[in-house]
Amino acid sequence: MTSPARWAGAVLALAGGALPTLGAAQSALVHVQGEPGQREAYYADFAVVMNRTPPEQLLGPTSVRQLDTVVVYEAADKPEFSALRLQFECVVKFAHDGKTVPPQPAFDAPVKVRVGEGSWKLRREDLKNEPLPAGAWRTSASPVLLKLHKVACNDDVLRGAMVKAAKANNDLGVFRSEITKIGLPEDLQLLGQQSAPEYLDFSWWVLWSASKRPDPSGKWSRRPTPQELEEAKTQMARIQQQYDQLAGQIKPRLERGIQQSEAEFAFQTAAADVRKNRSMSRSERLMLTAWEGKTDQEVAATMGAPLVSGAGSLHFMSYGKEFDNRVVVGNRKGAVWEEGLYENCNVQFVLLPDAKKLLRVADVRIWTNTNQGWGGVAFACTGLLEAPR
Repeated sequence: MTSPARWAGAVLALAGGALPTLGAAQSALVHVQGEPGQREAYYADFAVVMNRTPPEQLLGPTSVRQLDTVVVYEAADKPEFSALRLQFECVVKFAHDGKTVPPQPAFDAPVKVRVGEGSWKLRREDLKNEPLPAGAWRTSASPVLLKLHKVACNDDVLRGAMVKAAKANNDLGVFRSEITKIGLPEDLQLLGQQSAPEYLDFSWWVLWSASKRPDPSGKWSRRPTPQELEEAKTQMARIQQQYDQLAGQIKPRLERGIQQSEAEFAFQTAAADVRKNRSMSRSERLMLTAWEGKTDQEVAATMGAPLVSGAGSLHFMSYGKEFDNRVVVGNRKGAVWEEGLYENCNVQFVLLPDAKKLLRVADVRIWTNTNQGWGGVAFACTGLLEAPR
């Protein structure tokens, strides 16, 4: 099997030593495997990695990320390519419970993966599309799936690495240094191509240019007729028009979604830093689950006017409740004692400004006190532990 490092060298040599600029990079040649005649090239589109986490798992320690992957085959008994929607199980990078961030797996740890809905292949014998069925979850430690898993679960790191490299005058050395931190090899090959036909052409014109291309359909070895050329141009123009219309509608939404996801992750990271893994009571955990990320206006709309204070970038909205009917009584023998009930509860919302300067809840702290022993604490905060409207 040819090593990835040798393949990277071959790509540079055959492509004239040129790499796409960071701004033009849309995907990556992640892996090449197999002996000549049986080689396979794996391409991943990391521009848009989709979140496919089921609703019942949204607050769990793992998420499901979908990475569009194209596998181009050299062997005559294989398809021209397979366009796979690979779904990987990823460990989340923040603490849903406000306490413990799940540990990330080792770089060589086996991964859970499945083929998602919407996958297909291009048959070699007649160049026709054929849908591929969705697959069940399986565990694998194959080198290619380990790499693809890292791309799917760390697309934010890849985008951040590209930004850092761009700020360093398009220094690809910066990009390579960053991606090694998540276990990806330095020779990950960035590409400007982004569609399965483009990956197919790249494989045969660059990677396997010296090999004889299987051509059972006869489409690759003969000149197209003028009629076929005209039909192809018309079809491509129609497809391009549809793509441009679709891209014009979807791309702004996708970009907004990516920006919102990045901003949300940044806020959650900052909020976790405020809490600093402090020990939390059950009431605090429940309140934080309900209130984290809510704005100061939402807090006030539910809880009423607060006592407001601040320190640095932190803002505090405090609410309190106290009841005291204690009296001192005595008897004729001179003995005195206290009767009655005392209880108080203080709930403090700790807020941070997000990327849009909105104040949002990062922590909820609760203090209680009563003279009725431990059992009385449960009633001290009645009316203060409210859920958002």
